[in-house]
Amino acid sequence: MGRRHQDSRAKQEVIAIVDIGSTAVRFLLARVTPGASYRVLVEERVPTRLGGGAPGTLPREAIEETLKAVHRFFSKYSPTAWGPRVVAVATSAVRGARNPEQLLGPLRRKEGIDVQVLSARDEAKLGVDAALDSLPFKDGVVADLGGASLQLSRVRDRRVVSMASLPLGAVRTTSTFLRANRPRSRELQAFRQEVRERLTGALPAAGRGEVMVGMGGTVRSLASIHMRAHRGERKHRHGLTLQQSDVTAIRERLEALSLRKRRKIRGLNAERADIILAGAIVLEETMVFGGYLRLIVCTRGVRDGLLLRETFNGRG
Repeated sequence: MGRRHQDSRAKQEVIAIVDIGSTAVRFLLARVTPGASYRVLVEERVPTRLGGGAPGTLPREAIEETLKAVHRFFSKYSPTAWGPRVVAVATSAVRGARNPEQLLGPLRRKEGIDVQVLSARDEAKLGVDAALDSLPFKDGVVADLGGASLQLSRVRDRRVVSMASLPLGAVRTTSTFLRANRPRSRELQAFRQEVRERLTGALPAAGRGEVMVGMGGTVRSLASIHMRAHRGERKHRHGLTLQQSDVTAIRERLEALSLRKRRKIRGLNAERADIILAGAIVLEETMVFGGYLRLIVCTRGVRDGLLLRETFNGRG
């Protein structure tokens, strides 16, 4: 539950947040007291792989899966005309697509939902807001690794001072560089070189005491794998610190396995088995390239940033 101060006179409302990402569509239903607090009622996630098509194209099957998921959610949680106020956004995959209207048009006509396509800067800012609200860090870099892009936000004194968006998402890079069941060394080498070239000029070097805060599905998956291998250390992923050596150890383990065996790794959702290696390599290269020795895991995301905005800076 998010809370700033209580005001029993404030009028509550129910808000539904729809976050159409490159790997999945996420739903959040919350009861909000504007300017005071919120309470999450429902959270759901449906894998769609909108970012898994040819560059600049939303795949037809992924569009259909997204439309079905949205329809199911609102059929279940908005049975009358007095349903929740909807805040819907789309991120990197839709932003970079040539055919976004194939998804946004039906959502508007059939579901009555107007989707805001976030700019890279707005997407990064929402993620940073969620991280700053939930983790006690002051300076560093927030690395939000999604399905289509890597957002890098430099934070100084809890303020964003620079931001870069790179086409290094786990789904996108898998389809471009690591399509084989077990990638060959030359493919891995070419991929790493591409990541380093993209990071040049975009990733600030770590200053003394600075940390990297990691967000997104790859980060959450690596945290789960680490925790299953080190039982008893922690109960929750949020706030977990992964050393650079921890990320490397997991990447080496993934690299040595076929796709079939990756699906059996404890702590890894089977649906991510095909993209987790690419995501781990991007994350590892980002830490090494920037000189970041620690990664603090943040399980929050764009939807949480939206909820904070709607509660404390939005309508009402």
